[in-house]
Amino acid sequence: MLFSKPLETDAKGETIFMVVKQFCEEKNIPMGNIVVCATDGAPSMIGRHRGFIAHLKRAVPKVFSIHCVIHRQHLIAKHLTPNIHQSLHIVITATNKIKKNSLNDRIF
Repeated sequence: MLFSKPLETDAKGETIFMVVKQFCEEKNIPMGNIVVCATDGAPSMIGRHRGFIAHLKRAVPKVFSIHCVIHRQHLIAKHLTPNIHQSLHIVITATNKIKKNSLNDRIF
């Protein structure tokens, strides 16, 4: 994770992009250094015209965007077999339980 900042106004794609752009400018990180961006699939992140990825692709045309690995595996697994879906559900539940507590999250 690059950084964590609160959004002052809203969670629109443009607002998120401006926060990322401002951070990169403050830290002298060229936007061209962003190669891949993983998202959770929220409309404000992946919208074709006004989502964060759309704004990022205008600034960095060669950026590659992917859906979060765990979410993507979960979406695929529920269409495969009940055993795979159940095992992935156990992994997600365990991860969420660990990350719920900040001390456990740091240890994890």
